[in-house]
Amino acid sequence: MTKNIYYVSGLGADERVFTFLKIENANETFIKWLEPNKKESLDSYSKRLIDQIDRSKPIILIGVSFGGIVVQEIAKHIQVEKLIIISSVKSFKDYGLNLKLASFTKIYKIVPSFILKWSNKLTADYYFGTESKEESKLLSAIINDTDERFMVWAIDKIMQWKNFSQGKYNIIHIQGSKDRIFTNRNIDNTIWIKGGGHFMIVNKANEISDIINQSLAKM
Repeated sequence: MTKNIYYVSGLGADERVFTFLKIENANETFIKWLEPNKKESLDSYSKRLIDQIDRSKPIILIGVSFGGIVVQEIAKHIQVEKLIIISSVKSFKDYGLNLKLASFTKIYKIVPSFILKWSNKLTADYYFGTESKEESKLLSAIINDTDERFMVWAIDKIMQWKNFSQGKYNIIHIQGSKDRIFTNRNIDNTIWIKGGGHFMIVNKANEISDIINQSLAKM
């Protein structure tokens, strides 16, 4: 049976990060980022993304990084058959010390957006764990295409997100053991990818595809 899968990419990224997955019997749709309204909440923004989803059919949501947070917010408002997050977190308690400190101090609020984007490019290969020149070029292109206003808004929402009261949906959480962005190695109910970094959606795509296909086959 064909599965209706909706993908939500990472911060400012697009469907390029999902093209390495090989999901069987899938009708795939890539959710497009919208421009956030001024001071818009993550809840309000996620509701607006629902307009891109056909709710007349069973829905499978797959989100990577920030997209993993967004799909959880979407799932609070619509019926979802399965929810899969990759290189992401399920709540604030999953954050590592690095993000908890940044959230507490709000240091990200005093850094100009162009510096944030420039520093992302400068350190991206290290923090994302790219493994080849091709991956580095892809990551650089994604960062170049990221809208600065959206980036600042999304970083603020990541830092404010709590989700202590998780929804009733059953989450499949796939996480890399060497993720340098979401650094907590004690996250509960997680399928760990040995050696996987934050960019494992690209360089560990076969392993991740196998996990997803096995999960969907049980439906």
